[in-house]
Formats: sequence, structure tokens, C-alpha cells
Amino acid sequence: MFLTSIEPSLSRRGLSKLRKRLAALTITGMVILLFSFFFIQKTLYDSAIDQARAQMMAVTYHLSAVLAQNSTIDLQRVTDENPDLSVGVLDNERNQINGTIPPHLVDDLFDEIDKQKASRGSLLCMHGNTVMLLAYSILPQFDRIVVTYIPRHILLGNWREAIMLHASLFLIVLLIMAGLSVWLWQRLKRQHLRAADLAEHFNDSENTLSDCGCAILSWSTKDPAGTLTSRLNWPEILGLAFADIKPTAEAFLSQLSDASRAQLRAPLIENRWQDKRIGTMVDLRTSADQMQRFYLMAQHRAEEEAETVTVLLLETAPQQELCHPFETYLHHTPEPSIALDTNGILRGLSPALAELAGKQVYDLIGKPFEALFLPEDREMVRASFMDQASGEFQESELVFRILDQRGENRWLAWHGIGPFEGMTFSSARDVTQFVENANKLRDTLDQLKRTNEDLEQFAYVASHDLQQPLRMVASYTQLLKRRYGGSLDQEADEYIDYAVDGAKRMHKLISHLLEYAKTGSSDDEMTQIDCNQVLNEAQADLKAIIVQEQATITHNDLPVINGDRISLSRLFQNLLSNAIKYRRPGVPPHIDIRVIPDPETAGFWRFSVRDNGIGIHPEHAQRIFRLFQRLHKDEFSGTGLGLSLCRKIAEQHGGRIWLDTSRPITDPGATFIFTLRGTP
Repeated sequence: MFLTSIEPSLSRRGLSKLRKRLAALTITGMVILLFSFFFIQKTLYDSAIDQARAQMMAVTYHLSAVLAQNSTIDLQRVTDENPDLSVGVLDNERNQINGTIPPHLVDDLFDEIDKQKASRGSLLCMHGNTVMLLAYSILPQFDRIVVTYIPRHILLGNWREAIMLHASLFLIVLLIMAGLSVWLWQRLKRQHLRAADLAEHFNDSENTLSDCGCAILSWSTKDPAGTLTSRLNWPEILGLAFADIKPTAEAFLSQLSDASRAQLRAPLIENRWQDKRIGTMVDLRTSADQMQRFYLMAQHRAEEEAETVTVLLLETAPQQELCHPFETYLHHTPEPSIALDTNGILRGLSPALAELAGKQVYDLIGKPFEALFLPEDREMVRASFMDQASGEFQESELVFRILDQRGENRWLAWHGIGPFEGMTFSSARDVTQFVENANKLRDTLDQLKRTNEDLEQFAYVASHDLQQPLRMVASYTQLLKRRYGGSLDQEADEYIDYAVDGAKRMHKLISHLLEYAKTGSSDDEMTQIDCNQVLNEAQADLKAIIVQEQATITHNDLPVINGDRISLSRLFQNLLSNAIKYRRPGVPPHIDIRVIPDPETAGFWRFSVRDNGIGIHPEHAQRIFRLFQRLHKDEFSGTGLGLSLCRKIAEQHGGRIWLDTSRPITDPGATFIFTLRGTP
């Protein structure tokens, strides 16, 4: 009703114009009807005159033929048979031989004969107030002219009867036309008054709709130009004038954003409608660099062969939600996001994804979503979607590649949720830099691993191969000392002692280096180990030095962990031997071992080994764990590999080791802390 009421053909101005046209049409019809009546009568009149002429000429010719056979004509008998007919015979000198012909008719007759130069003919003459039809036939061989004449009105009697009948019929037609015109006039007058009332009502409604930011458009799908048949408030609600935009469907569609055009391509551009009515949020361009949000409802109506599309636009505020939630989600999310239906068809995407991959991705809306990704990833992408649709999908991020607008690979970590109301949502984070760094780090770690393996293999081989020649050097220097000790001078004996001592220290250093190279290289699986037993084994190996130095070792109940028994025994043994070696003079060594759950890392145990020895200054806290680093080279013997080996064992078990630098200097001794992973 609203749409038909605003059509120009039913407006107040249109109805007034239609009434005027009806009046003009009625008058024109009457004029044409009268003109046709007079034209027909004129034709009938001319036909009657021609027929009368022919009749009179036939009678005259008949009389001339009779006169040619008989020199005399019985004119009385002719006039008795035709009382309205007058007959006369003249000679070429205008003398009347027989009958009576008025002289003025004779003059008119000879003027016609001189003019026409014909042997017979007819003419109209005036006899008083009466028009006479006169016919003549010349007999030159007899010097005679046969003349007949009769009043014209007598010959046109049948024509008058016909004209009266025709006039009656034309009058009836005029009355019918006038009555129909009066009836239509009254109907249009009532419609005019009704349209005036409707116009006043819809003027108010139109103003209200305009204030609410509402516009209505409609066009026919059969019209190639797409000319709008209705365009209420369009494009005024965009702040544009009709001069700024053509009143066509194409002009309206050109104002839509790329995303909105892609979303409405099927119904409004390709005329493919799944439902007769659709509703969605769209973005319309109000200026060169500004878009405005509208709610659009479109309806497709087919009546007989006509197909019409009607579009309603409603301006919305930013907080309004007049569409499917996924459209609002895609419009406002700052991340690359997509929305899929249950069949895996891409139904929408966020502006962030279009900015990343280029506007050509809008062409993929309505197609299988895996087309977004690189061909080699599509099978995995489709499998992930099927897992999510079946409910077997575990919430996690899946990393797949797409091409950006420059044609370069971009790694996106996708997180999907749903389905909700038949839609599945997936948002992504651009992790390209992270993946590239991870790949570089992996390559670096692989290279470091190979380098470490090569170094460990080299250290193992070098230390192992040095054992035999070093053992020979030590053996022969000891033989020299036993055989020639005391036989040479004192300086020679001192040199031999240096050689023997150096060979022993070198042998010890190589043995420790070989042990360091072997640590962590075993492929044996970790087993559950009771640390109490491991500590007892370490004390048993150090029993001689413990008894000799009168050392005491205390500890609380130690836990059960997953580890390598031999490596852990070396760890405890090295820490205990260091604590006994670096004792204070005159003070028996005391070592206390405590363990608590690691407060920083769940599932780990924190061990502390505390002694009362000479201690270590905090500035050497990092140095002491390096290879071959010794703080007391002159006072104590050693290779500098003990704490390095402890660090390697702790790291082998997933933990770490460090020196407790918070211990005050006034409290003599050192405290080493290390962590080990517990049992599951």
C-alpha cells in the first residue's frame, strides 16, 4: 500500500493531470467522431450526386437514341412517366424545337458545351432558388440537342434518409462516450480526493521515515539499465543530491563497500535468491573516504512475467545489532577472521583479512573456505574443519599459510569456535615472524647439536687416545726415578719428580675430561631412583677421605626422582669431595644436604648442599662452572672439571645448578643448589 501510494501515477498531481488528459481525450474523441461523421456524409453526398448524374445521362442518352431513330419524340409520354423530369430539344442555334427549357438554363448549357467540348454531359444550374441537375446529349447529324433536367433535391431523397439514420447512430455513440467520460471523471474525482488525503498522510510518514534514516528503492530485473521505479529518500539519507548519483540500481550498488557487494552479489547482482527476503548489515559510501553502516532488507517479487526487487535501507547507530551476530563480529574484530556455514562455505570475512590478503578474497565468499589457503595446506584445513564440525576438534591453534596481497606466504595461527546457529567462527594471529624465527632457531639448534656432538666425540676420542702414550710417559719416568733416583745430582732428581708429577696430573686431567665427555651421551632411559641410595653410594666411594678428614654428612629424607643412577652418583660425589677438599684448616668438614619442593617450578625438587669450608666469593659464582676454571691453583690440586660436570648432569636431568650468593660472608662455607625433576 505504501509503495503504490507514492507512485507518480497515483499522486495528487498525477491524478489532476490524468483528469485533464481525460477531458482532452473526450473532446478530441468527439471532434474526431464529428469529423468522421461529416466526412462520411460528404462521401455519401458525392456518391449520390454521381449516381444522379449517371442516371440523368442514361435517360438523356436513351432519348437521343430514340430521336436518332425517329425524327419526333413524344415528350409528353416521357414526362407522364417521370413527372419530376423536364425534357426539351434544341438546335445548335439555341432554338427550342420541343419542350420548354428556361432561357437562363439554355445559356448555362451552351457555356458548358463550349467549355467541355463533349457530345454529352451534365451540370448543376440554378433555377430560381432550386438547384437543377441538367443533362444533355448532342446529335450533330440532326442538329439537335436533347436536354433533361430535374430538381436536385428529388434525386437526393434517399441520401437524406441515410443521413438521418447515420446522425441518429452518431448521436447515440456521442451520448455513450459522454456518459463514460462523466463516469470516469467522477471516479477520478473521488480518487483525486482520496489521493489528496493519502498524500497528506504519507507526507507525514515520509518525513518520519526520512528523520529515521529510512530509504526505499525498487527496480525491475528485466530492465537492463536498472532504472529505479521507487526511490523514497534515496540518496538524500546519504547526504547526496540526485545530481550526484544516477537513479539506477547500478548506481546504488556502486555505493556499497567491497565486502557488502560480495555478500549481496548473488541476489542483487546475479539475481540468484535462496529466499524471497534477505536482511543484512551493509556499508555504504557517503563520501570518497567515509563509509556508513546501514541495515538492508531486500525482497524479490515475481508476478507473471514481471520480477521486481525492493530494497529497504535503515540507518543504524554503532551500538545497534540488527543482523546476524557473525556480521557484527566480522565487522568489528581487529583480527583476520572468517565465518563458515555447516558445509564449509565461506559466508563472510573481516576487513583485517581483506587488508592482509587483498580485496580479491571477497570473490571467495560463497565458495569452499579452503580456497583461502595454499594448495598444499587445503587437505589439512578441510580435515580440521571436519573434526570441528563432528565435535572431535580440540581447542588449539592450527597454523596454515595464505598468500598476502604481495604474493608472499603469511603464516596465520587459527583458532576456531562453534558451530553456533549454523555458523563456525575462526580468528587468526599473524605468526609469520615467529615461525620464521622458530625455523631459524631450529636450524641453529640443529647446527649447534651437530657441533656439540662433534666436539664431544672429539673430546672423547682425544682423551681416550691420549691415555696410552701418557701411560707410557708416566711408566718410563717412574722407572727412571726408581733406577736413577739418588744416583744423579739433586737437580736431576728434582727434574724427574716434576716429570712424574706432571704425568700423573695429565693422566688425571684426561680421565676427568673423558668422564665429562661421556656424561649425557648415554641413550639409556631414565628410571625411578631413590636419592637416599644414590647418596649412600657416593659416601661409600668417598669413605676413605671422609674417615681421614673426619667429615660428617647429614641430610633429610631425599625424594625418588627419574634419572640416571651413575650420573646422579657423580653429582653427589663431586659436591661432597669439593666440600671436603676445600675445608678450613683445623675445622672438621660438615656437609648438610636438604631438599624441598621447588617453589619456582612445579614437579621439581630443590636440593641444597651446605658446607663449612673456605667458601667462594659471589663474584666467582658463574666462573666456577666453566671448564678448567680453578680458584686455588697453588693451594689445592684439581682439574677444574668437577663443577662443570655437575652442571652438565643437572641440565641432563632437566634442572640447573647455581651457587647461593645470598649467604653472608660472615658465615663461612659455600652452599650449592640444584634442581631435579621428580616422578610424575
